[in-house]
Amino acid sequence: MVNFKWDQKRALEVAKEDGKYNAMKEVTLKLLKRGIPLGIITDSTQLSPEEVRQIAKDNGLAF
Repeated sequence: MVNFKWDQKRALEVAKEDGKYNAMKEVTLKLLKRGIPLGIITDSTQLSPEEVRQIAKDNGLAF
């Protein structure tokens, strides 16, 4: 049996976090395409180097 209680406030927080993450992914992709160094991308987006590498890989960019 599953006990589940909907928490609207938390649902909105999660949606907001997802939106921010997706926006950072878009910015990261643009920076990668311009040849910006990894350190600047991670500082600017607050994404980890592994996340930046994964975004590059997912979009067919050599890194």
